[in-house]
Amino acid sequence: MMETRLQLYNRMLSTRDELSSDFVESASKEIQKKFFILEEYRLSRRIGLYAPYQNEVRTSLIFEESDRNRKELYFPAARGVADAVKYYRIQDLKELERRENGSMEPTGKQSSLRDINTLDMIVIPGVAYDLAGARIGFGKGFYDTCLNEFCGERIALAYDFQIVSKLPHLSGKGRVDWIITEKRMIRID
Repeated sequence: MMETRLQLYNRMLSTRDELSSDFVESASKEIQKKFFILEEYRLSRRIGLYAPYQNEVRTSLIFEESDRNRKELYFPAARGVADAVKYYRIQDLKELERRENGSMEPTGKQSSLRDINTLDMIVIPGVAYDLAGARIGFGKGFYDTCLNEFCGERIALAYDFQIVSKLPHLSGKGRVDWIITEKRMIRID
């Protein structure tokens, strides 16, 4: 019998929460090194990135390398109507502030994008993914709308255990084009 969406969500978060800091750092480093191989990354000028929360895949190497290569970096913040995600230009990680839930987001004082499709790619976290690019997020739907509206490359950074063959009961919303783990790079056709 297939796990329900909630059971899978809880199992994945529990497993992620139990990861050692050494594993998170080493796996994140491998994942980010694979990210740099992407032609889509090399060709990009404007990237939507995220600040990791708890044991999410780290993104500091992507930030540093992208900054060194003069790529513009934008980070999401849930602001305004229905906590819709807006992306803000960040030039220094000190421009992020800790929110009530512990996540790091732009203060909102930076310039925001009017159109998400001015980004070349967005890099996102998640709880679980399947081999068709479907995603289970954190349940608030923050990324669903922007993923559906976005025309550029949608890249998921995940640990290999977060990949399952098929997610239960998902609509077509919030799919990604690439899933990069410490063990593999999965291109979704």
